[in-house]
Amino acid sequence: MSPNAISAIITEECVLYSTQSFKIYDVRQPATSTYNLADEILKGLTPDSSCMKSIPTIVLYNDRGLQLFDEITYLEEYYLTNAEIDILTRKVDQIVEYVKNGSVIIELGAGSLRKTRLILNALARNKKEVTYYALDLIEDELKKSLSSLREISNVTLIGLLGTYEEGMKFVSKLTPETPKTIMWLGSSIGNFNREDAATFINNFRLRAMEVGDLFLIGIDRRNDPQKVALAYNDRKGITSEFIMNGLDHVNIILGGQPFINRNNFKYLAKYNCEEGRHEAYYQAKIEHTLEYISPETEKKTSIHLKEGERIHIEYSYKYDAFETAKLIHDSHLQFIESWPDSLSQYDLHIVQKSPFHFNRIKLKSRPSVDEWKELWKSWDTVTITMITPKMHNEKPIALRHPFIFYLGHIPAFLDINLAKYFNERFTDPQNFADIFERGIDPDIDNPSQCHPHSIVPNEWPSLESILEFRDLVRQRLLKVYESHGENMTRRLGRVLWMTFEHEAMHLETILYMLIQSPNTVPPKGIIPPKWHIAKREAEEASLIDIPSQTVILGHDDNEEMDDTDPLTLAFGWDNERPSRKLDVQGFKIQSRPVTNKEYLTFLETTQANNEYYPASWIPSVYHSSISSQSIAYNVRTVFGSVDISVAKNWPVMLSHEQASKYAEWKGMRLPTEAELQSFYKLFTHATDLSSNTGFLHWHPIDVPLDAKEVHTIGSGWEWTDTQFDEHVGFKKSELYPGYSSDFFDTKHAVILGGSWATHPRISTRRTFRNWYQRGYPFVFCAVRFCEIENR
Repeated sequence: MSPNAISAIITEECVLYSTQSFKIYDVRQPATSTYNLADEILKGLTPDSSCMKSIPTIVLYNDRGLQLFDEITYLEEYYLTNAEIDILTRKVDQIVEYVKNGSVIIELGAGSLRKTRLILNALARNKKEVTYYALDLIEDELKKSLSSLREISNVTLIGLLGTYEEGMKFVSKLTPETPKTIMWLGSSIGNFNREDAATFINNFRLRAMEVGDLFLIGIDRRNDPQKVALAYNDRKGITSEFIMNGLDHVNIILGGQPFINRNNFKYLAKYNCEEGRHEAYYQAKIEHTLEYISPETEKKTSIHLKEGERIHIEYSYKYDAFETAKLIHDSHLQFIESWPDSLSQYDLHIVQKSPFHFNRIKLKSRPSVDEWKELWKSWDTVTITMITPKMHNEKPIALRHPFIFYLGHIPAFLDINLAKYFNERFTDPQNFADIFERGIDPDIDNPSQCHPHSIVPNEWPSLESILEFRDLVRQRLLKVYESHGENMTRRLGRVLWMTFEHEAMHLETILYMLIQSPNTVPPKGIIPPKWHIAKREAEEASLIDIPSQTVILGHDDNEEMDDTDPLTLAFGWDNERPSRKLDVQGFKIQSRPVTNKEYLTFLETTQANNEYYPASWIPSVYHSSISSQSIAYNVRTVFGSVDISVAKNWPVMLSHEQASKYAEWKGMRLPTEAELQSFYKLFTHATDLSSNTGFLHWHPIDVPLDAKEVHTIGSGWEWTDTQFDEHVGFKKSELYPGYSSDFFDTKHAVILGGSWATHPRISTRRTFRNWYQRGYPFVFCAVRFCEIENR
């Protein structure tokens, strides 16, 4: 960031200190009546009878408290600092590889900069010019810390004197074009409860981050309780003094009155295993009364304390894998990569602000306006930033329409169904309903055979006209929500749900088309992965015993009952209803899907024909000698192809026919739909936030490398050996009659689960059934096998 740009944002800030090496700006705001720390202290000590007395944690961090805390970070017992240093010593070059040249780095609660020095040195070593902002509460500490960094080249050093909130406001003034990396190290996030932590980070995302900006967070795990307890109650008593110093600070905040005598209290530390947090309290040694006289009103406040009574001062939350995933999800950020320390007790996570965010938790029956807006952002990210103008008429899959059709099809399908429901005209241009209503899905064995579809024009409409039409239809939908709100009928809710899932499904279709094109551009605003060669291969999948059971497929959602059923009842497609029970005999199924490496071994061993090589791979010619050449294979992604050494542990994406050929070679079989659902029933959870669906990653990821670990859903759909066909009680949808029945042709097989590109509304609904022709090679679909029983 240029000096002129920096000076432009600090015109209202006060320069506290300036040297040739660094400057310090005062970003503190004038005191306001909205927050008074003295009042907060008294309020916390006089709570409702049902609540424990408390003192705000911030009282710990006066000048003396910050100095004591810095001493704590050097203690052997306080493993968090050494764990973070361990990560940075080993992995810092990988971390800074994500930081763009010319970035601004803002560290929240900078402290002594011991760990930061490792990051800034790595940036300098990699010749990246950055501006580093150290945010802290003590001016002298900023001077001392920044002075120690003078010898680091390519780094402009600036100190910011202020609170988190004041630092956030400063960062929000940086120019949008400046890439930013926010650092929150030392597991300082643990001082917030889990909900407040997510809210704090999300506020940064909303107010101070642009799409593509990064957030590096240090998070302590739920470690052994004794280890945690010792980290917060060291043998030298420094932590105890740090906590007790807070009482001295309380007296200063209350105007120097002898309000609270530290000698009447002791530091009580405990680890709450259930909540996953360390808890710090002041415990009264004797029964006594605290007295405070307001200097403004002379009103006397008396606070009685019993012997042994506790006053809460600080929580330090620890995180397991699910809690970390939920933190990132609730912060509306996109996971990029994590690095553990050598003892697997602490992690650094780097996340980014993504162009869109899909909620995975507590989804209602019909989509909300916010869900629609995020879906539109995802659709635009894919169709506008990844498809260049020269690609609009491209057909990377010959069996499908060119890209331009899908840009018109999605708004047209929505518009047609809204118009039909309200008995209104289509949005202009009227002929879009004729050419964009329905696409083609021909028989791959005989492409001349195809279900009914819209007319194919000699020339497709211009992109400009399609985008104008798209925007008009979106406004039409928003007006529906404005007019009907929570009081809409179930039938209208069904229209909105159906059109939403239709768009989400086509988003995935576009993506599996895009990876077949040599012209695809990576998605704008998404940080490209830093690919690493897999260090080891996944162990052979174990076989899991699934007991005999009765499984329920589908659910009961009758379109004919829309006049009486509540809007809250979950919707489903016609092939999901009615619910039906199937008895499943016990069987054994693989713990994870087949990997690229395993499938490659099959092809090399059997010298199979080219027809068995997946469309998810792309040949890569390399020369083994002057006179001959060999063929290797890369794996396709939206970021370009990657060497199979990177993707060897990813699930292989293949057709049903290819999967069946491999199963025959292995002496195994594909599961039935009921069997795969039985497996999911035992091993998937509604609150699973780590499954690779909904763009958690923009590509498949490794299956579990340990044979004892189980892969449930994610990365790819999974083939079953069940034919997609009519079942007892099936009735065609009234709103979309051909959705399922057009494909009851004995050539389609059911697939379940979801891929990395599947919307959470679909992947989390266990009754959802997808299907593809058995020979169709392009879908993001994997496979796991069952043992062949001797019956």
